[in-house]
Amino acid sequence: MLTTTDKLQLDQKGYILLEKVIDLNKTLQLRERSLQLATDEQKAGKGQTYLQNDTAQRVWNLIDKGEIFEEAIQHPKMLAAMEYLLGADCTLSSFTVNILYPDAPDAGLHIDYPLSALPTPRPSFPMVANSVWFLDDFTLENGATSCVPGSHKRLKALPESGVEYTDKQQICGPRGSVLIVNGSVWHGSSENRTNSPRVALLGFFCRSILKPQQDHLKIVSDKVIERATPTLKRLLGLNSLPNLNT
Repeated sequence: MLTTTDKLQLDQKGYILLEKVIDLNKTLQLRERSLQLATDEQKAGKGQTYLQNDTAQRVWNLIDKGEIFEEAIQHPKMLAAMEYLLGADCTLSSFTVNILYPDAPDAGLHIDYPLSALPTPRPSFPMVANSVWFLDDFTLENGATSCVPGSHKRLKALPESGVEYTDKQQICGPRGSVLIVNGSVWHGSSENRTNSPRVALLGFFCRSILKPQQDHLKIVSDKVIERATPTLKRLLGLNSLPNLNT
C-alpha cells in the first residue's frame, strides 16, 4: 500500500501526508459525530479541555463510541504506514477527537510520550507514531499541524519552549487526508485564527511491546470486542497479552 517514495519520506522527513484517502461523505460523518460527542461531554460536565481559555478539546476512547470509528481505525493505507514504522503487530495506543476552537493558541513543539520520558540518546527506530485525520481542510490559518522535518534523527535533543525554529513547516491539506507522524518528530498544533473549529482525529499507535495510553481491553465494551475483526482485535491488544503467547 505504501510506495518506495512514501517509505523514503517517512525515513527521511519522519512524516507523510496521505491526501484524500478518506471518502468525503465518510469524512463529513466522522466530523458530525465527533462534534456531537464533544458537545455531549461538555453538557455532561465531562469535557476534557486544554490550552489557554479551554480553546481545545479531546474526546477519548473512540473505539467504544460508534462503529464508524471502529471501521475508520482499520483504514488499510493508514495501517500500512503504521506497520511500516512500528511493525506488523503494532497496537492502538489511543484514538481521540481533537478540536481546536477559534483563538486556540500555538501549542508549541513536542515529541510523543513515552519518548519524551526516555533517557538520551533515544532509540533511532520508531517506537510510537500518530495519525492525524483531517476532518476539515488544514490551513495556515486554522491550526494545521507543524512538523520539523528530520527532527526524529535528533536523538539527544528536544524542542525548546519559546524558540522559533526556522525549519518548522505547517502541513496543510484537504479534508479526508491523514498525516502520519513518527512520534520522535518535533510537532504540534498551530494557532487557530479562524472563526470555526478545526476538527481532527488522532489515532496514536505503538509497538506491541509498549504499554498503550489506554487499556482498550478494559474500557471497550464486550459487544465491540465480540464483533471486532481480527485486525481490530490485534489493534486492541489481544495479541499482545503475555498469557496468550505462552
